[in-house]
Formats: sequence, structure tokens, C-alpha cells
Amino acid sequence: MGTHLRYDLMYGMLEGEEAPKGHPQEVMKELGITYQHATPQSLGDQWWFWNCENIPDTLPGYLEVVQLEPMECIGHGLSKENAEMILEYNS
Repeated sequence: MGTHLRYDLMYGMLEGEEAPKGHPQEVMKELGITYQHATPQSLGDQWWFWNCENIPDTLPGYLEVVQLEPMECIGHGLSKENAEMILEYNS
């Protein structure tokens, strides 16, 4: 399975820091990170990016590697078809 990243839109708000103002998908593009699928998580103020590639050695604070099981995320932004597609991905 590939590497999944969580993009925290509220990163550092208490410390006066912030995630970039751009759309998360555009920021990922600017960082050169590619991904198979993106899932917005509006209740958590975050995005999940599935099967990422070209990940820099040091991630900005608003991005972190997460251990998500696609089949357990059905109904949380993923359909059964999307979850199966993510599981079948070969980098």
C-alpha cells in the first residue's frame, strides 16, 4: 500500500502559524507531491491524500503521514469503489 498524507488546515492556529492559504490540492502540486485520490474531511478541517509519491524527506508541519485503511474509511469520504481503487494502486 502507498503512503497516505493528512493535510491539516488548522495547523498551528494556536501558535500563530498557519497552513498555506491556497487550496490543499494546489499546495500539493506546488510541493511536487502527486497522489491518486484526495478526500476532503470538512468536519476535521483536513484533507486525506491517498497513495502519494514524490514526498519530500522533510514534510511541512501541516502534512503528516497517516496509517489509514481505505476499507475502514468507506462512508467517511470514500465510496467502496474508491477504497478498492486505492487498495489496488501500485506505485
